[in-house]
Amino acid sequence: MFNACRQIIARLVWLALSVPIFLKVLGIGFLVTLLFGGVAFHQISVGMFHTHYQVHGETALSIATALADRIAPLLIEKQIADVDRELTNTMNAFPDVRYIIVQAPDRQIVSHGFAFPQEAPADLLINNKNLCMGCHADPKSFEVTTGLMDVPARKLKLGTRRIRAYQRREGLILEAWASVNDTRQDIIRLGVGDRIIAKEITSISRSLFWSLALCVAVGLSLALILTYAIVRPVHNLLQATNQIREGNFQARADVFSQDEIGQLSLAFNQMAEGLESYREKVREKEAIRQSLLARIVEVQEEERKSIARELHDQLGQSLSTTLLSIEAACKELPLHADRFNNVKNGIREMIDEVRRIAWHARPSILDDYGLDQALARYTQEISKLLPFKIDYQYVARDEAGRLPNPIEVTLYRIAQEGCTNIIRHARATQASLILLRHGHEVHLVIEDDGCGFDVPALEKGSRPPLGLLGIRERVALIGGEFTVDSAPGKGTTLRVRISLENERDGG
Repeated sequence: MFNACRQIIARLVWLALSVPIFLKVLGIGFLVTLLFGGVAFHQISVGMFHTHYQVHGETALSIATALADRIAPLLIEKQIADVDRELTNTMNAFPDVRYIIVQAPDRQIVSHGFAFPQEAPADLLINNKNLCMGCHADPKSFEVTTGLMDVPARKLKLGTRRIRAYQRREGLILEAWASVNDTRQDIIRLGVGDRIIAKEITSISRSLFWSLALCVAVGLSLALILTYAIVRPVHNLLQATNQIREGNFQARADVFSQDEIGQLSLAFNQMAEGLESYREKVREKEAIRQSLLARIVEVQEEERKSIARELHDQLGQSLSTTLLSIEAACKELPLHADRFNNVKNGIREMIDEVRRIAWHARPSILDDYGLDQALARYTQEISKLLPFKIDYQYVARDEAGRLPNPIEVTLYRIAQEGCTNIIRHARATQASLILLRHGHEVHLVIEDDGCGFDVPALEKGSRPPLGLLGIRERVALIGGEFTVDSAPGKGTTLRVRISLENERDGG
């Protein structure tokens, strides 16, 4: 279970890291802007809320304290009507004041102006049903609903006094207390609403929100610019890398700046120039090597042709002359004819061996009649050394002429090498050799059902097969393609494809 979780986490991390750089930079810019903007918006909103309500509470306390100083003599003289008038005037002077209540020490209401406030706290509306019975009817006539009930109070300490905050349908009410005088111990309870503050806070919050949106837009724009400045040279560098990987060593990365990416592009261009120079040197050396190999093969074939001619014309003729001389001597000395029979048989075997060596060195039929006749004759001769016959097929149009001499010699030598490998290593029961001319291409296919081999392991070994290397070199000299398909126990197939267009262009 733990390993599975680790694999899932590693997979998620890998997917996250695999996101394009454009999305990474854009996402980081968006998240950072949104995070800092959100935190700043929250801090400013909270600070503004506390500041405004603290000032609002202090204002309520100041109004209550000033009012207490004015009504103190009136309460001592029990001029309640004048007290009501002062409370009403104060409420008219300050529109945000919702109610002003003067309570006696026994919690009875002494004055509340000329109208009882509907937004007063619940404890003033219902408290043993006898708070305001002296000047009003039964308090049941007042509308008391759950919407007017107190919420859990949040008390803010303002100076040496305290205020209470509670919620009403119209908004938050801040209630401040102030003592009227020390003799009667009456108190003033003054409640102020937050309508003006709420509008102001809403306006400021809206401004902050649009400011945050502007910051997010600017942050995203800067992130887009930064992403473009980073991704464009990287993308350009990647395209140049892919072109070089495909063989275009003249590709260069554009240098947009002198920063780290620009320096990387410069280093890449220098590397590309070095690779191009090295490739040119390798190409020149390869051309020299190919030319040398072609000359070696040409000289080798000429030497083989000369040796075959010498064997056939000189040594073959000398042995034939010797055989005729011995036969003539036998006619002159009939009594000793039996003694010369073994010598004549030995000379005949030597003549056959010389002809066979001359044939393998350079069959004259290849020069006289072409590749088809030479391969047909070769498969007949080589089949004598096998327990089965090698199937030879030649497929071409009737009007197809002879192939160029270098191609005929190359294909013949490849066929020789392939058949020799079948005899020595394949342990096959069937084999075929197919020569196909189609359009401007020539194909040679050599197949067997033998033991086969592991091609990659054999080619990467410490001693790669010389036969396959020789075939590859010969095919490369004439611009052809060579492939080997084989597997242990599944036989072997050699395929050679040569384009006659290359030979025509080269000629």
